[in-house]
Amino acid sequence: MKFVDSYFKSPYHRIYLVNALIAFTWWMVFNPGFYSSDSFVILDNIKNGKITSEWTAIWALTLNILTLGGNQPQLATLFFSQLLAASISFFCISFFKVRIAIWSSAILCATPLVGAMGITLWHDIPMTAGFLLVLGSIKKLEQGSKNAYILMLIGGFFASYRFNGLPTLIIYGLILLVFSRNKKPIIFLVLSLTLLAGVSSSLNFSLRSSLNVQTDGFIDWMRYDLSCYASSSDDPAFFKENFSGKLSLDDWSSQSSCIWFNDSKAFGVRTDFVNGAIPSAWLDLAIHEPWFIFKTHLDRHKYLVPIPFSGPPSMPFIHTTIETVGTNIRFLNPEFSEIMRSYPRIWNYFNYIFGYAGFWLTMTFVIARWKRDLVLLKFGLLGLILNSGLFVFASISDARFALYVLILGQLIVVALLSEWAQKPFHARKISPLHSIRTIQARTRKLKS
Repeated sequence: MKFVDSYFKSPYHRIYLVNALIAFTWWMVFNPGFYSSDSFVILDNIKNGKITSEWTAIWALTLNILTLGGNQPQLATLFFSQLLAASISFFCISFFKVRIAIWSSAILCATPLVGAMGITLWHDIPMTAGFLLVLGSIKKLEQGSKNAYILMLIGGFFASYRFNGLPTLIIYGLILLVFSRNKKPIIFLVLSLTLLAGVSSSLNFSLRSSLNVQTDGFIDWMRYDLSCYASSSDDPAFFKENFSGKLSLDDWSSQSSCIWFNDSKAFGVRTDFVNGAIPSAWLDLAIHEPWFIFKTHLDRHKYLVPIPFSGPPSMPFIHTTIETVGTNIRFLNPEFSEIMRSYPRIWNYFNYIFGYAGFWLTMTFVIARWKRDLVLLKFGLLGLILNSGLFVFASISDARFALYVLILGQLIVVALLSEWAQKPFHARKISPLHSIRTIQARTRKLKS
């Protein structure tokens, strides 16, 4: 009993327990979670024994273990929702005061941004958790905690669940290495992440799918740009010359590819010749039509751009359904889940605010400048690298891709509000009493 009492008296244990209970409540209300068509594809592959690297090999292997061969998907949503809540708790403990950490993390876990997103079967969840664990471990290492090396490795492991996770962290580490005074943890970070990237790439290659994700999958964004150009171009010679007459302008044309999925005939052609010709064709287009390339990405990824030049962003955000076609997966308590589903749908309705990654990244930098906080600036740097990579390489727009940026920006704002709310009333800078006393003090000073 003494152990239990001492355990719950610790603020560090309380924050983990509170957020774990919040995440568990989300999972119970919407058990077994939210599942998209992508979720069912990978679950069916696992059931049929097809473990591939189409969404990274480590993602498929982990789901195979957690879901008991694809038969218990609710165990995966339970695990990853708890992982996300724990990583947010650790991140807050590492950088905020205890009371601020408890309140801000609990509030954010109670929102659909964390609660509803955490129970989706998407690999964006563990990647985001990995980012937060890495950032928290860097801080702990700077404070002299040796155990944080293990957490850094765990964070890097989960960051590998998306193809862009480890590259984003490695670039981040290299930049930090230039400017950081204490270089030892950063050197360990870069070396360990590079090693993990090598292991992950080898695993992905050995379990590569028929789509050959490791080669032609990385040039899909070029396919999208070429198809978008074809849909508005009157220059059939461009495609005839770059593809030796094997694919025409009509084959490449797809108006949808400018903002959403590519439905051109050429998109499904994955021969070695086409894959080899695409980079040079895209480079030719970029040289002669640079503004078109930039404007296409600007329109396609409006949610990443700080200033909405092309209008307010509108993109997929929080998935709140179970797509039941051909499956036996359904809500455990559908009537109650349907009633409660209106809460995350409010967040979806305001996706141009809560899912606007460009805005929240800007808020992070503005607050960092206002508070003169170098740590917040470093957080924003990781978000900038993530958003920049998505702006260039992502084929489609989806707010979950930038989940780290959304959690970071909104967590900082909630933490500031929590800090302000916990101050005595007379100490709040925007309170009427403070304003009156400030005016009185200035008046006395002028008189004297």
